[in-house]
Amino acid sequence: MCGLAAFAASPALSHGVHAPSKGAPKPVLVLEGEFVATELNGRPLSRSGDAPKATLVFLPQDGVSGSTGCNRLNGRLVRSGADTTRFGPLALSKMACAGPAGALERQMLVVLRATNQISKFGGEVRLLSANGRVLARLQTISARAETGPSLYGKSWTLVRLNGQALDPQSLRPQVTFDGNRISGSTGCNQFSGIHQRAAGKSRFMNMMQTERACLAAIGDPMAVEAAFMAALSQVDEISLTTNQMILKSSKSPDVLIFEAGN
Repeated sequence: MCGLAAFAASPALSHGVHAPSKGAPKPVLVLEGEFVATELNGRPLSRSGDAPKATLVFLPQDGVSGSTGCNRLNGRLVRSGADTTRFGPLALSKMACAGPAGALERQMLVVLRATNQISKFGGEVRLLSANGRVLARLQTISARAETGPSLYGKSWTLVRLNGQALDPQSLRPQVTFDGNRISGSTGCNQFSGIHQRAAGKSRFMNMMQTERACLAAIGDPMAVEAAFMAALSQVDEISLTTNQMILKSSKSPDVLIFEAGN
């Protein structure tokens, strides 16, 4: 479920390009791609593997999505002429976060609320205040935004495990993505963890699961669980079609193929 949070802002847009000739209209800054926050209010953010990450994805027609480090966000940029850009109302998921993820979210939302200018220099995007102070620095993850099928808003059911089709009548693993978190069922136990994506690579970390024994009339849910969790721990690549998600490892032949549900 999403709630709307309004982030008011004000003016000005730097370009990081040659100044236009006098009297010529300034070019509109084109923002497209996925960026991770590396600095907020002058303070570098942790780059360690398990630290929460705040990201912004700039989409065509001034759409914006991303993560606060805790919750997913979606919205639009609002421009007033060539020199003014701010974040319009943003829809946020409603997951409660404590610790570093909660602290990062609070800082990120303050920055988005205060942003009145945006500039881009090579692979770095800067969010600026009305007087030009740098509120945040973000580094590119991918040169272009992912505008095709999304991981989010779906329940993914495992249909093939390491080349073997799973019986549709059996208890099959299921996965959902919410921000940088992953959760679901192994077909036997419940599990959760962190989904981290950087430089085009995905990793699943800090995985936890319940520990009950399972029997079923069809299949061996505990054998499926063991193979599924072992393969998931090796995944570093995700590919998507409209209704199919493929998780695979560059270091192993294991492949997990999921189909999207409601």
